[in-house]
Amino acid sequence: MKLTKFNVVSMCLVILVLFIMTGRIFDMPIMSDYSWIFVFPLFAYLYYGLTKEHNHFFGFFLIGFSIVEMLKIVFSGNELIGVYGANYLIIATYLSLIIFLVKDLEIKKIFKDFKLPMIVLVVFNVYIIYALNEMILEDPKVETSSLEFVTNVIYNVFIQLVLSLALIHYLYHQTKQSLLLFLASVCIVFSEMVQVAYLFISSEQILEIIYSMLMGLGFYFLYVYIKIRHFDSYKTESPAIV
Repeated sequence: MKLTKFNVVSMCLVILVLFIMTGRIFDMPIMSDYSWIFVFPLFAYLYYGLTKEHNHFFGFFLIGFSIVEMLKIVFSGNELIGVYGANYLIIATYLSLIIFLVKDLEIKKIFKDFKLPMIVLVVFNVYIIYALNEMILEDPKVETSSLEFVTNVIYNVFIQLVLSLALIHYLYHQTKQSLLLFLASVCIVFSEMVQVAYLFISSEQILEIIYSMLMGLGFYFLYVYIKIRHFDSYKTESPAIV
């Protein structure tokens, strides 16, 4: 097998995942946390460095996510940067992903062909957002008039929009790449829901493990998505072999 840049980065990702799993299993947070923050910049490099066609809204999502995870870990003791800075940036990254999903959809066609799914999604989203907000209010320190609560409400709305739009995006295009984006969105959004439970209801280690597994699976689907884009662009450039 030819050792390409893509293969080298892929092997680095596998090694980092092994470090993360070892750190989680044997309770070595420094190993797992710092391995975790190196995973996401590699995804950004795979997308921008090793694929020919880029969408900057999707690229900003990858880069923003990388910075958010770094802020959470490196500045964990600084509430202004590690909490508020990370929260505002992650909202911006999800907004960028929403724009990416909407950008190539025909709105009139969506409302015409997917009326029932959209009604179901609206009802589902309202319920989930309500449930998430109730989970946040389980923390006696959080008040409905506080900036923290408002930020979390906006955050919950955005992650539900990502999930809904990823489903609409798949139904609209029905391609392997759109399916991968939907599966990635499902895993990432549900990992965020688990994180809400971990932060505001119970700090059980099992919730942290589930969060990490769902997030890891979500980014695995994104890895496959980027891989397809990489090899598709490679085939486009390569001369046909008869």
